[in-house]
Amino acid sequence: MKGFLVYISWRITVLFVWGFSIAFCVEAQITRLPYADTTSGNYFGTSVALDGKRAVVGASGERSCDAGSGAAYIYEVNDSTESWMQVARLVPQDCEKGLAFGKKVAIDGSVVLVAASREFFGDEHSNAVYVYEEIEPGKWIQTERLTGDTREQQEGAAGADVAVYHDRALFTTSGNLSPGNEIDGAAYIYKKNAGKWILEQRLVGSGNIQRGVFGGNAALYQNFLAVASSSYFGRGAGSVYLFGLDQSGSWSEVARLGGIQDFFISLDLYENELIIGQARSGSRESGQATLFAQDSTGVWEKTATLEPPTPYRKGAFGTEVAIYEDRALVVGYDEQLHLNYNVDRVVYIYARDNDQWQYQGIIDIGEAAFGSSIDLHGNTALIGAASGVNAGKAYVVKIP
Repeated sequence: MKGFLVYISWRITVLFVWGFSIAFCVEAQITRLPYADTTSGNYFGTSVALDGKRAVVGASGERSCDAGSGAAYIYEVNDSTESWMQVARLVPQDCEKGLAFGKKVAIDGSVVLVAASREFFGDEHSNAVYVYEEIEPGKWIQTERLTGDTREQQEGAAGADVAVYHDRALFTTSGNLSPGNEIDGAAYIYKKNAGKWILEQRLVGSGNIQRGVFGGNAALYQNFLAVASSSYFGRGAGSVYLFGLDQSGSWSEVARLGGIQDFFISLDLYENELIIGQARSGSRESGQATLFAQDSTGVWEKTATLEPPTPYRKGAFGTEVAIYEDRALVVGYDEQLHLNYNVDRVVYIYARDNDQWQYQGIIDIGEAAFGSSIDLHGNTALIGAASGVNAGKAYVVKIP
């Protein structure tokens, strides 16, 4: 389905859908990506990644070769019609029941990473990261299957998150999240050399387990990468570790940003700027998103804090974040019925002008699963709506 309109209000927390308009509203076109599977619980949209005119969407619950084996889909936009079309469907060579292929995805140019991670405590065989490459226009093939170091028996399952930038691929292992038995995970960097993906380095954080379990969500951009380290069940503050690539070609820790309040810490990198979601933070745990940047001396400092226009109690603001140039997206609720019960998850839009970040409006289609995953490239957002109850969806949004 293509071409329905959502109206983003420039007034606080007001959005009107399906052509109902008021003053001070602007139009933004939303395109729902084509997907034939209408099975409930296919989790289409559980992960999304966007790179210009290409998009990848994971469907970790799809019955591709067997129940819950999963799949991933590649889409491209047609320049003349501006419509998005499916150009590839990815299924791993070792497809099996319950593989959850598509739990995480990443794309950069002609390289796509897809994680298969059936659970945090899965064994190594059931958790891996698959590399797909476009060998000719429209022809994508699996070129690698990456896993963690099999000698590291306690670092958790591979594929907690994935990222790719040019000739480097990143994935994390989950660690052990069991209360009282927490064990750090790791981050693996692979570099493509002579057509092969070779392990470049295995990274771990410098802090102890009280600063969070290393190895959750991650991001990679140019010469920096970031890895979350959440306290999960402990309710204490977690951390985000930043690593930089030096002139010798080695990655080293350059910063640990502490005091991060979230269960699953969301984050994103663009150039030398990092955004971190903190859904447990803020007034009444309404949530915040914090921005950090590297200054001229190389130090990473907090530069801004984004807050929801209405801080609902336990509003989950910051559960997903994305940044690109002078735009940022943050997922949260924008309605509260009573007590801790929230409905209507939306995507908040922020823009920077003269070094100041300002709230711009929200994207809302009236679906509770909306915003389960997000990505941003230029003025285009890709937003997943994955659900265990209904068939999943994914939307491309042109932001004014």
